Amino acid sequence: MESQVIHIAGPDGAPYQLGQPMLLLAGQKLLGQVDSVRLGHGGEHVHFGSLAPVSGGRDEPRDVCTLLLYEACAHITRFHPQVQLITFASSRPVSSVGEPALNPAAQVAAVERIGARDIQVTPVPSGLLVVSGTWAYNERNQHQLDIALEEHRAIYREFARNKCHDRPGSVWRRRIRRLFP
Repeated sequence: MESQVIHIAGPDGAPYQLGQPMLLLAGQKLLGQVDSVRLGHGGEHVHFGSLAPVSGGRDEPRDVCTLLLYEACAHITRFHPQVQLITFASSRPVSSVGEPALNPAAQVAAVERIGARDIQVTPVPSGLLVVSGTWAYNERNQHQLDIALEEHRAIYREFARNKCHDRPGSVWRRRIRRLFP
């Protein structure tokens, strides 16, 4: 089973330094990355220009893009306390098959949950919708982020644990372990 320790690294897995692209890893597995991390206002402002989950698809019950945003915000607040403001702009394709507003609506709800403000959904000519907003560091927002992040981490771990148990032969292995501890 893949390691369930989720962490942020810089390019090539090196320790993250403010201003670099951020890689979200579960053990050695790349879950996604935040590109175009820009600094402003003397290092007190960080902008995430692109949130790009690697995993996904219709069969993926976990919201990896939201986990990526939450992990990135938490990492910044934990290791770079001088940062007081995080802005973001994440583009996602418009869903097909009758669900054009589902992805942006879910993203808006996810960022509102952690206290983001000035949230906008903007269509661009390429057919993408860009969700942007501002998250300010304060005690209330940090508390909301911590709660939401723990819930998303638990969902990620639970799905990975169930996925491991659903592999062919795993039922027999569990039964044998019970009989012969």
